Amino acid sequence: MYEELELKILKLLAKNFEYNQALHMETEQICALLGVKRGEVQTVLKSLGEAKLASLYIEREKVKLAKISWQGLNEIGDINLKFGMGKDAYANYKKEGI
Repeated sequence: MYEELELKILKLLAKNFEYNQALHMETEQICALLGVKRGEVQTVLKSLGEAKLASLYIEREKVKLAKISWQGLNEIGDINLKFGMGKDAYANYKKEGI
């Protein structure tokens, strides 16, 4: 159903939601965490936004911020809410399989 990068980004947004229910992720963070170029991430995020799986903040036709939507959470399935980022939260993402 989804291409590999779409699924990775959707899972990353879901993982971010577990730690930060109220915050969006910056596109730069997504690129850095997944080791992917900005152009690829932009395309995938716009696709996820059109599918209503992510909520996007777009400025000058570029996605600046992204957050998983409720539809996206339903697609991913089970998530475990955690509270507080802590200093090593992004390192924890990798430990948890992202």
